[in-house]
Amino acid sequence: MKLIRRFVLVVLNLTGELWTGAFHRKSDFYDKHTASTTKTGYFAFVALVTVAVAGIAIWISFRGAV
Repeated sequence: MKLIRRFVLVVLNLTGELWTGAFHRKSDFYDKHTASTTKTGYFAFVALVTVAVAGIAIWISFRGAV
């Protein structure tokens, strides 16, 4: 449950920061929430967050264009 909550928190913050530029989080914030016990887990978490944020940004862009 903690992992899901951290994932959603990071995705929402990155999406908001990318879209509005209103959130100016330091990298320490993201480092704290992406903590993982293994290096593979860390990279998987970061990769999934990247895909989710990119997908949301593209979706919002296409909705705004139509």
